Amino acid sequence: MQDQEVFEWLKTNIVQTRQIRPEVVRMDSSLSEDLIPDSFEMIELVCQIEKQFGFRIDYDDFSDMQSVGDVVAFIQQNAEK
Repeated sequence: MQDQEVFEWLKTNIVQTRQIRPEVVRMDSSLSEDLIPDSFEMIELVCQIEKQFGFRIDYDDFSDMQSVGDVVAFIQQNAEK
């Protein structure tokens, strides 16, 4: 998958689960401040990424990610393994 495809999947997922406007989700959007302030919802997102892309995510690794772009890069890096 290309970065744009991963971004669109992630954006759609966040928009649907958080019920926010699509234009709010950008590559530089902060996960914890702008999009997913609740840790339970963050865990849900991790589970959805694992299911969609077929790899396990250590929650500590995920908690270090600050932006949507960080998540896209992480998915790209790990989905290729």
